[in-house]
Amino acid sequence: MAVRDHIAILDELTERISSGQGWYEAMLRAVREWPLAEEEIDGEKYVYLLDGEALDLLRLCERLYLSVAEMVPGDEFMALIANDRPPGEQGRKDIRSLVGQEKYRAYLNFVYGVLVEELVVHAVLEELRKRKRVSGLTHYDASLDEAYRYVYGATVGDLIGEFRREKGLSPRRSMTLTEKKGFTYWLFKTRLRTSDKSRVASDTKRALTVLHRYVESRRRLER
Repeated sequence: MAVRDHIAILDELTERISSGQGWYEAMLRAVREWPLAEEEIDGEKYVYLLDGEALDLLRLCERLYLSVAEMVPGDEFMALIANDRPPGEQGRKDIRSLVGQEKYRAYLNFVYGVLVEELVVHAVLEELRKRKRVSGLTHYDASLDEAYRYVYGATVGDLIGEFRREKGLSPRRSMTLTEKKGFTYWLFKTRLRTSDKSRVASDTKRALTVLHRYVESRRRLER
């Protein structure tokens, strides 16, 4: 299949919204055919595909919004970007059919490799703190580095250093948001490569439990 020019896709996105199609549906259809893994716009770098395999859907939606901002309700778009809340009850259910199997698989890579992986350390930290309380060690709180050592076998500082060396990044003090996402995905792949399957499943289950609690509490607040 020939790769389409992204300018033509942006023009088509504008036409779809102008003709009455819902803006979110129109964006997802544009995502399906989007050919770029990253680009730079007005000095800002937009990375859509981490390691060529994990689709940052919201970041790509931000990019698409630049071309149709005057046609999209600002409050609806902010709800999507800030709270991952698409417009309409069917919004989330439509993703797979609208973006296609290839992009949907890449989207799931991002969900598990970045969004869920971010919760793995926090879920383990919560568990380590619980164990210390049960053991009566009330004066010794578990640290973030303890959780990183438990999950990845090294401190966060050492892991960041290894990540930067492997990716050829400069050793500056802070990472950009894009680099942080890349680092988290790198941690995900490292964990899959170095941990046994039962350990991976256990740590991921903890993270999904934390995510479920968060989603349920957010739903109760939105009622």
